[in-house]
Amino acid sequence: MGPLNPGRNARDEYFRRLELVVDNTTNMVVVTNAAREIVWVNAAYSIVTGWTLEEVRGRNPRSFLHGPRTDPRAASRLGAMLRTGEPVRDFEMLNYTKSGKPYWVSLTIQPVRSKLGKITEYVAIQTDITERKRREIERERLLRRIGEAQRIARLGYMEHDLTTGTVHCSAEIFRILDSDRGEGDETYETLMASAHPEDVALVRERYERAVNEGLPYESEHRVLTKAGRVKWVRLAGVLEGWDDGTPALYRIAVQDITEHKKAEQVTREKDLLEQAARTQMELLSRISHELRTPLHAVHGFAEMVERQEAGRLSEGSSAHLRRIRDSSRHLVALVNDILDLTSAQDRELHFDVRPVDLTEVATEVVKLLEPLALERRIRVEVVPPHAVIVGRADRQRLAQVLVNLVGNAIKYSGEGGRIAVRPRCTGGPLVAIDVQDDGPGIAPEHLARLFEPFYRIREGGSAEGSGLGLAIAKSLAVGMGGDISVESTIGEGSTFTVTLPGLQPAELRSNTCAGDERAARRPGAGVVLYVEDNEFNRLLVESYLLDRPDIDLHCASTGAAAMAAARALHPRLILVDMHLPDTTGRDLVRRVLDDPDLRRTPCVAFSADAGEAQVEAAILAGFREYLTKPIGRAEFLATLDRLLSEEPLATWM
Repeated sequence: MGPLNPGRNARDEYFRRLELVVDNTTNMVVVTNAAREIVWVNAAYSIVTGWTLEEVRGRNPRSFLHGPRTDPRAASRLGAMLRTGEPVRDFEMLNYTKSGKPYWVSLTIQPVRSKLGKITEYVAIQTDITERKRREIERERLLRRIGEAQRIARLGYMEHDLTTGTVHCSAEIFRILDSDRGEGDETYETLMASAHPEDVALVRERYERAVNEGLPYESEHRVLTKAGRVKWVRLAGVLEGWDDGTPALYRIAVQDITEHKKAEQVTREKDLLEQAARTQMELLSRISHELRTPLHAVHGFAEMVERQEAGRLSEGSSAHLRRIRDSSRHLVALVNDILDLTSAQDRELHFDVRPVDLTEVATEVVKLLEPLALERRIRVEVVPPHAVIVGRADRQRLAQVLVNLVGNAIKYSGEGGRIAVRPRCTGGPLVAIDVQDDGPGIAPEHLARLFEPFYRIREGGSAEGSGLGLAIAKSLAVGMGGDISVESTIGEGSTFTVTLPGLQPAELRSNTCAGDERAARRPGAGVVLYVEDNEFNRLLVESYLLDRPDIDLHCASTGAAAMAAARALHPRLILVDMHLPDTTGRDLVRRVLDDPDLRRTPCVAFSADAGEAQVEAAILAGFREYLTKPIGRAEFLATLDRLLSEEPLATWM
């Protein structure tokens, strides 16, 4: 006998299987009543959201699933669709789990109606699409970055559909062509028409050959933009399709290289100018060398005739002979200037660059030119700085530069004028010397060419000199790592400024441009102990420090006396001669380093021994540095200031 109610058993089995499906699916299932209040959720819902059925029963999903980044407009659209009874399909929404973690879902919501057509329930199937959305967002972000990079690099792309003839262009293509269009399609002929009229035939020929033969395409040519500007573009493309049966596309990268082409043109013009200048200098050099021998002969024979025939020559003949001699001397000086200029510009001159006291060099030059200044009743003075200013220069070449600048100032200043020579700091890594006069000044149209070879300022149809002095001076300054500049005002005078490198970064603190400030920053910190048994050497160092009251010098003549003085004075620095009556410099520095109260005191060897082995042994023994005698005052003070300004090391050895 069969079951009494087979229909009921079949229905129970159907619901049992449906329950198995719902409980084991990875999709979230939510059932709400007509008021959108949750009636039931499956296990997958609780796993994804963290909310159990007991926690959410009777609540509207919107009240706890939406968060700060949920789009309120999307939520409003969803609510409107549900209120009208419209089924929802594949609706994407950003929700939040119980722990506050965002996740994306794709919603399919079906209203359930009674026999009378009234909505009684909603059944929602939710699919977690968080990973897919993450990839989509990342892709969009990447595309934005690529687009930005293309914009910065002025790089666009085109896809030429060889079947339809349309060309899809990125937004950058339209920017290159000065069009206000965004990304879109153009025709092949329209784009070809944008090529420069002088280039279009060649561009068309090369591109169509590449397409027909299936070859890569490369080109650099001009385009004429919608704004009427001429730009340069670089194209590189490859053919895709045809062989595998897919539609044929020619993909082309397009880059705006206008600025690159302009830079290339500037470089070419610069190279041509430099080549022309080199050729000119080589010619001048050859001519100058050929002129020296006959000029020396003219000058020498003129002097010989003047000396031997002086008694038999008339006054007029003697005057003519002096003019010959003076003219030959002038020509020899001119030839020497040309050779100096060509050597400086060809980097043939050798510079002995070392620390130089700028005030000392300026003072020497002013004394040298003092007779010329007195003859013209012009006052020339060096304006001393507040502290010693040390620059890196070839002393002889620097003097040559200043002789030219001060000599020009004397030459062009009016009677009773004043010239000031000012060594100074620039506030940076450079030092400077200003040569300032109160002469007539230089017109602006002359300033740009003032340092060109053979350029002379002609006022009233005449000019003095060969026009080489300033060119030579600038070449010498540049050769020493510096430069010369000029500022001038008509009727007020001119200022020529020579800039030179200061000391190297490791030595920068020794530059006494800020000497007064440094002394103020470290009051009473300049105690120096000098260990030396030679009285003459002690007197010399004392003389170096006569105008440095911020440095308190104490002397000791033996190692024993030095240790006693060091323990009493706690000096900032100890200078040690390597040969003392009772010990050696190396032994003394070891004793200092072994003393707990003195071990941080820097010790500097100061000796006439300049051998490499002696220096190495001294450094290994613990000396901070090694100074060799004799040493100039500027270099000695610079080194002393640098060492006194350094913080003591925890230990040196």
